[in-house]
Amino acid sequence: MMTSLIDHLYAGFSNRRLFFGEGWGDLPRLRKLRDAGVQQRPPRKIEIHWGAPVERDGAVLQEGAFASPYLDMPLPEESRNACFELVLPRAASSTIPLCLHFAATGDEGFIRRRQALALPLLSDGIGSLILENPYYGTRRPAGQHSKMLARFSDLWAMGSAAVEEGRSLIHWFRQAGYTRLGVCGISMGGSTAAQVAVSTEEPLAMIGCLTAHSASAVFTEGILKQYLAWEVLNRELGSENGAIDLMGELLGITDIRRYPSPIRPEAAFLVAAKKDAYIPGSSARKVHDHWPGSTIQWLNGGHVGAFLFHRSKFRTAIRDAFARL
Repeated sequence: MMTSLIDHLYAGFSNRRLFFGEGWGDLPRLRKLRDAGVQQRPPRKIEIHWGAPVERDGAVLQEGAFASPYLDMPLPEESRNACFELVLPRAASSTIPLCLHFAATGDEGFIRRRQALALPLLSDGIGSLILENPYYGTRRPAGQHSKMLARFSDLWAMGSAAVEEGRSLIHWFRQAGYTRLGVCGISMGGSTAAQVAVSTEEPLAMIGCLTAHSASAVFTEGILKQYLAWEVLNRELGSENGAIDLMGELLGITDIRRYPSPIRPEAAFLVAAKKDAYIPGSSARKVHDHWPGSTIQWLNGGHVGAFLFHRSKFRTAIRDAFARL
């Protein structure tokens, strides 16, 4: 099936520089982490420092911050403190369902997810947590151009840290008395949410919108493959074309099939796009196939069009997932 023209136009417009222009980063450490494989461990405890609540758009917004619990690779100084926004209706209690939203590629700050998902969900009685990714927004290191990560190791650290921070946030709110918790994300955010859902011992609602089974599918098969600094990566390896194979091997650790299903697969809802140029359809289907009992809905369009025109479908998936929790 032909992929979306809008996806191709947007990719060309938004990726005027190449990802990983400074090469691999700490390749020996990356190989060591790959060889260690998936490490299942309890979420690390965090201490949240709260800002003052603010009433806006019919909601109560409150920012929180904590030291990132991620330790496997050094984060840049700007990324070491995690920050998030809590979005609740007035007079909400810990009985409210609470959904943690992870960032898509290039989604910096809180506004996009607040407007597209968190505020509309309040009418359904669902609160939200919006986590800022390392390397993005207020956590973006000096010298990084927008979303264009300078080194491949930055991608690894960003994804791994977001998962660890998400797991710790879920644990903190569960300890605070919230019992109906869920994780959600679009594109890269969906993959992050999936990693959190399958590495948590308590049941979660899981909503993955335009979600790949592995980051390898995104960077070595989808349209983003055209916007990586392959010449630099190959030259660093002393190879003409070994970079794509190595990248596939390293990112293989993110393959969701390495993990068991979520505790409540019936509360896992996936939304995929038939003409997605970023996430191969076969990749989205692998998540669903690996989680018997999960639900998948196919949209007749591409990656970018799904966000522009079908956000209501994402919100419906969130409502349906919590209804089954």
